[in-house]
This record gives sequence, C-alpha cells and structure tokens, in this order.
Amino acid sequence: MSDSTPSSFITRFLKVMGKLPLPFVRYIGRIVGVCLLRFDRRTRRAIDRNLELCLPNLDREQRARLRNERLAHIGQTFMEMGHMWTKDVSTILKHCRDGDGADRFKEAVAGDGGVIVLAPHIGNWEVLNAYISAIRPLTVMYRPHKNPSLDAFILAARERSGAELAPTNRRGVLQIMKALNASGVVGILPDQVPQKGSGEFAPLFGHRAYTMTLASQLAYKTGAKAFVVGSMQTSKGFEIVAHEVDDRFYSEDTQTSLTGLNASIERLVKVRPGQYQWEYKRFKVQPDGALNLYRENT
Repeated sequence: MSDSTPSSFITRFLKVMGKLPLPFVRYIGRIVGVCLLRFDRRTRRAIDRNLELCLPNLDREQRARLRNERLAHIGQTFMEMGHMWTKDVSTILKHCRDGDGADRFKEAVAGDGGVIVLAPHIGNWEVLNAYISAIRPLTVMYRPHKNPSLDAFILAARERSGAELAPTNRRGVLQIMKALNASGVVGILPDQVPQKGSGEFAPLFGHRAYTMTLASQLAYKTGAKAFVVGSMQTSKGFEIVAHEVDDRFYSEDTQTSLTGLNASIERLVKVRPGQYQWEYKRFKVQPDGALNLYRENT
C-alpha cells in the first residue's frame, strides 16, 4: 500500500473490514493479493529474486507457486489488520491456538526474568501483541508511520492490546533495557536492515545480511531469555509457533551471536515459507565493493 494513499481512507477501510467476518475478509484479501499484486512488477521481482537467493533447492515452478502463495498472504494480512487493530484482545485470542513450542514460550513469559520476543515478519505478527499481552505486559519498539492519522490509529490499536510502545531511538533502547532489567517482556522485529552503524554482516540463507546488534546486546547485558516467535496464518485462524533461540545467540562474540540469530530466523521461516516477507530486499545493504544482489544483471 503506497504511503501516498490518504490515511483517512485507509483507516476507514480497515474499520469497515473489522466489522466483517474474519473468514470473508481473509478470502477477499487473498484474491486481491494474487490479482492486484501480479501487476506490481517490483514486488514480484523482489520475491522471485529472494526466493532464488534463499531457497536455491527449489526449481522455477516451485518458486513460482511459493511466490503466488506469498502474494495471497500479503493481501490477506493487510485485510486482517482491520480485525487486529479494532477488535478487543479476547476476540483476537479466540482465533489463536498454540503450536510448536508455544507452551515453553508461555511458561517463560509468565515466569520470572526478562524475555526477548524476536518476531520476524511472518504470518500476521500483529497477533502477537494481543497473545503476549494477555499473559504479561509487553514493551515493543515502534517506528512511527509517515501518515500521521494512520500512525495515530495504529498506535492506539497497539496500546489497546496492552503493549507499551518504545520509540526506535536511544530513549526507546533505554526503555526496553529498563523493562528487561525489571524482568519484563520486550518485542523486537529482528529481520529488517538496521540503520548504518547499528548492525554487522552475518550469514542468512547463505548470504551476507546486515543484521541488528541490538537484540544480542540486550540479551548479553540483561541475561534475558530469547525466543523466535511467529503467528502463522491457518485456515481457521492463527497458530503461535515459538522456538528457543539458537544457543549461539547468547555468545559474547557479536559475529557468533548474529549467526545464531539469523539461523533462528531461518528455522522459523522454513515452517511456513509462503508467509514470509520475501518482498522485502533484506540483502540490499552489502559490504563496500560487493555485488548488488538485486540488479537485473546479477
């Protein structure tokens, strides 16, 4: 969805979607995703290239099926936001069921000690705000949207679910550090390219990916336990899948820690690869002099 689209229309549209039955909204979203995004050449090219880079074991036909599945999930996820951002927590939780590792994750969240929730962009990550906050207060880092009214809408929705929002700046880092030191739970999206100076290169699906160091530093300084968690979209709702992070993540050595982090993300992505954000150019930042992996002649 373009940032130039009037936010007042987007918020009104999402509120209308929130009043319709979730199965119907999801069905329409999948159709819209496949039909409209097929004409979005940039999105299709980015998905195709990432699948080629990250899942080279798949043949062309398998990657095409996976790309079309991803297009459907992009549309479905957008349409679902009307429910995620307007319904109360109890209503959202009725659509959730525990999947692999969810019991261990909930025990950690409900117990003593800080917990870092590493939530890659897979399935519908907004569900996790309600799921976790129903157990224990959650602090999440939040980057404001460019559209002020849409930003206010999203901010209010996330706070309604019980989440405390921390800005993506030094003040926000201090806020989540304070939460972890007080045995709190914090949520971080670990699979986006960080700002220059806030990351290092580490392997991801066999390629160098500029990876945030914040999560590793938080775990090392606070002794918090970390999980990689996803809310996978199923035919009946959402399945919460949670894996304890790779042991290397806790290493004092940054490279070892980031390698463990990315390995954990890979493991979660492979659970439902069609639901991962392959449209995002994860490898767009490369070391000086390295080949641009997204140029057409690569």
